[in-house]
Amino acid sequence: MRRKITGLVAVLLIASMAVWAADVAELRTQFTDALASGDLSGAMKSYDDMVSQANKDYTKAARSYEKALEAGNMPKARSAWYDMKSVGYNGMTSDETDQLLSLIVAEDESKRAEDAQWLMENSRYYNPSISFEWNTSGDNYSFSYSSSRSVTPGSEIVLPDKNDIRVNNAASGVLVGWGVTPDEVTYEPGAAITAPYTDQTLYAIWETQVVFTDSVTGMENTVTDVASGDTVDVPVLTAPDDSYVFAGWVDKSTGDYIAPDETTVVLEGNGAVFEALWKNAVLSDAKARHYDIASIPVNTQADISFTIANNGTEDLRNVKIDVTGEDGLSVLNGSGTIRGVGAGNSVTVQGVKVVGTAAGDYVLHVTATDRDGDVWSTDFTVTIV
Repeated sequence: MRRKITGLVAVLLIASMAVWAADVAELRTQFTDALASGDLSGAMKSYDDMVSQANKDYTKAARSYEKALEAGNMPKARSAWYDMKSVGYNGMTSDETDQLLSLIVAEDESKRAEDAQWLMENSRYYNPSISFEWNTSGDNYSFSYSSSRSVTPGSEIVLPDKNDIRVNNAASGVLVGWGVTPDEVTYEPGAAITAPYTDQTLYAIWETQVVFTDSVTGMENTVTDVASGDTVDVPVLTAPDDSYVFAGWVDKSTGDYIAPDETTVVLEGNGAVFEALWKNAVLSDAKARHYDIASIPVNTQADISFTIANNGTEDLRNVKIDVTGEDGLSVLNGSGTIRGVGAGNSVTVQGVKVVGTAAGDYVLHVTATDRDGDVWSTDFTVTIV
């Protein structure tokens, strides 16, 4: 009999322990105590438990409030409403945030990033950022610009390169890197680095250079050891295929232009970044309105549309469109002009009508000619049934 009673007492004790849980205030004290002793994992756990308990208390009070209202028990509803209002916890202070961050940055890298992200999620005082300072000046010229962005500590970020901000290269020179001090390169432009755990500022570093870059072929040629007034050779480029037409070079920060047939350029100022200009037009996606272009009824006018896409880096301007058909396929409204097709954009050409007088497959010939006389053409098949 004694053994049964002892077992019953043990069960009751366990049940009592399961029901008991630390309240929000006690968990807040556990958090501050762990932080004071330098116990990072203990402080984080206590803080998480505190937030979880506060949420549970609020949810319970909110449900009680709803149920009391449903039952028409206004005193009970009022009591539950006050319980909802009283539920809460003191969030992390600025000093506590700094204490946690000091412990986090002392951790191994594998753990540091995870714990820093936890701190971002739980403290309004922790929002690390990286700032970029672009400062340069010269004769009758001064440029100063700064930007800042929040970062997720430990993540990978890509630094700006010379194409991410337009400055006057002739006055400033060419961006050659970023420094943790204003006079020495620490990181290359466009480098991928680990986001900092504390606020950091990087400074733009400039040098006198001439850069030739081509996004189509992937070529980049940098000329160093150069000064204002020096003559620099211009690289020779080979078109990727027959659809590309080389249109010269331009420094978009100054508007300085090098014609396609020029082989040298004189540097004016502290630097230049010349980008290759390519014109390209792709004619595609011919369609017949209301009909399948592969089965247009005989002796029936059909509206035809097609797309002209500019896959180059130079805008196409004043593009003349000519559409002709072989014998048996008449083309109505087969000519017109498009004001322009921007680099990387496309335009749908409409308003062309065709009519076939006999069944068969016919060639529809489309030609696009820009203001410089460069020509692109494509044949489409139209089937008359």
